[in-house]
Amino acid sequence: MRRLEKWLAKNWLVVPVGLVYAWLAVTRPATAARALKLAATTFIDTLPTLIAVFVLVGLLAVWVEQRFVVKHLGEGSGLKGIAIGAGLGTVLHGPLVGVFPLLEGLLRKGARPAVAIAIVSTWAIKLPMIPLELQLFGWKFTIVREGLLFASAFVLAPLIELAIGKHWIERFREPAEEGAL
Repeated sequence: MRRLEKWLAKNWLVVPVGLVYAWLAVTRPATAARALKLAATTFIDTLPTLIAVFVLVGLLAVWVEQRFVVKHLGEGSGLKGIAIGAGLGTVLHGPLVGVFPLLEGLLRKGARPAVAIAIVSTWAIKLPMIPLELQLFGWKFTIVREGLLFASAFVLAPLIELAIGKHWIERFREPAEEGAL
């Protein structure tokens, strides 16, 4: 019973969604069936990305040492850490749902929140799509859009990190590996 309570506390949104779906199934079964079909289709479409992300996060957990993350992306990384995060965000592809578990893994390894925010801020930049964007919208639009997205990471990351506070990150931290730091 304790495990269920703990799980529900962490995944509280499941309860209201389940209640709404149950109400919908009773009052409008055809709509509920369409919703269930759409949910299943979305899940199946997203599954390959999720599997790839889980593998990537697993490799991150095993192959990337905590001291490496702390050194390059941790509290002392300053502007360099944000720049690395912004660079990572520009090369990541796929749906944002795949980026969040990766960010959690980096935070657990010692990355500072500003790095995760920089990655999310620049995720909208898709390097392979730039030639198409140039062709459709021209160089001026493309340079301004991509430049502002990239620059926003350096503004948003420290501001959000300041707004969420120093103690927010503690929920992600793992004990330091032996010899780390």
